[in-house]
Amino acid sequence: MLKYTLCFIRKGSKLLLLNRTKSPNMGLWNGVGGKIEENETPIEGILREAREETGIALDTVIHAGNVTWKSDQANSGMYLFLADLPEGVETQTPLSTREGILEWKEIDWILHPDNKGIVDNIPIYLAKILNGQIDLEYKFTYKEDIMVRYEIVKLDNQKDLVKI
Repeated sequence: MLKYTLCFIRKGSKLLLLNRTKSPNMGLWNGVGGKIEENETPIEGILREAREETGIALDTVIHAGNVTWKSDQANSGMYLFLADLPEGVETQTPLSTREGILEWKEIDWILHPDNKGIVDNIPIYLAKILNGQIDLEYKFTYKEDIMVRYEIVKLDNQKDLVKI
């Protein structure tokens, strides 16, 4: 089982992103998420993290793939999720939180090739998951915090996402 979760919450042509105030990825825009707690499924973890970081109680999330990475410091990974803002919920941004600044960002802005303010691997997988390709694993290799390689592979069945 992977240790982390990451969710992109969608409202029309925008995604709710977090500009982190702490490492890792300090000062970069990212989805919301975090570490899965003991005895928690990935889905339970992302629902909790989304609520803690945004105040939004998501109705449902879609498992949209996995991201794994190897680096000089560690090997790890996260479950990717996609969610639509629940009907009737309004979230005004920018909003300062203990994790950073939340703001709705246009998808075109997020994916613009000149945008250096986004976590570096997001442009590789975000367009795919937004277009419904949710059965892929994105494997990244970093050397001294610089991405040196990535590959995209078909995802095997994910039995550990929910308790059986």
